[in-house]
Amino acid sequence: MLDDELNTLVDRKKQGEAGLGGVILEQIARDVYERPGLYGFKTEDDVGEVFERYWTRIGGLVDRYEDMGSGFQSFLVSSLRYMARSIRRKNAFRYDREDTINEDAHAALGSKCTFRRLPLNSARHHRVISGFPRPGDNGISATAFRRRMLFICVKCANVIQDGEAERIAAAIGLEADELLRILTRARTSGLGIRQRTEARRRGRDAAWLRMGAASRRLLREVDPDLRRVLAASIEKDRGLYRRAVSLIARSNPLIPNKAVAELLGVPKGTVDCGVGRIMRRYKALYRDQKDV
Repeated sequence: MLDDELNTLVDRKKQGEAGLGGVILEQIARDVYERPGLYGFKTEDDVGEVFERYWTRIGGLVDRYEDMGSGFQSFLVSSLRYMARSIRRKNAFRYDREDTINEDAHAALGSKCTFRRLPLNSARHHRVISGFPRPGDNGISATAFRRRMLFICVKCANVIQDGEAERIAAAIGLEADELLRILTRARTSGLGIRQRTEARRRGRDAAWLRMGAASRRLLREVDPDLRRVLAASIEKDRGLYRRAVSLIARSNPLIPNKAVAELLGVPKGTVDCGVGRIMRRYKALYRDQKDV
């Protein structure tokens, strides 16, 4: 069995046999991709994200393993399940923090701050627009329409939330799990996100955290001189925060059609045509067409 083979390889390496590190890593990767559920993963994309972030740590599991009677396989399963939970927590925290910061930015900047969101209106309006296929319609036109909507959703992967994607999928008859898997792959690939935008987000987040910490200190501080220093620090960070928010709001996180085509394995012309036809025919879907 594969588990026995892996345990045997680990025992040989622990006994000092050289050249087994790469073989063990390949064995681990193959087993995890074949049985992701055993290790706490829902999709292959989750597996890929953990291996990308924790490759060095996974490679060091053999050196940290101590035989307590349960075998290396059990140690590996528990370790990777912990990493899988860690990834899910980090992603959830990132999405929640992004929403909170955006809400604060709207409050701070008012109408001057306009974030680029998915240009699709609420899914409850989809059913009343003439020409939309019913979820159970598997005709040629309905199938083509869903494919084009898939192009739109992938193009907007960086700004569409999973819940909104699921509602869209249910409204038009797309497979929700498959759509979420593709969107996750697009996000983890970094498509449409420029390094400068990521740097601005880090600067925005840092300024936001400093403002919060300094504001809490200001509420407790009674010394007039320290209060002036704290107030000046808050005002400085507020300026940095507002500038970063404004620059991020003007950035375009939409994924280029070429990248969408490469991700889905279709010709770029097919994506260009599909996105264009959706835009022209269903103008009522879009809040602001120039954002697309």
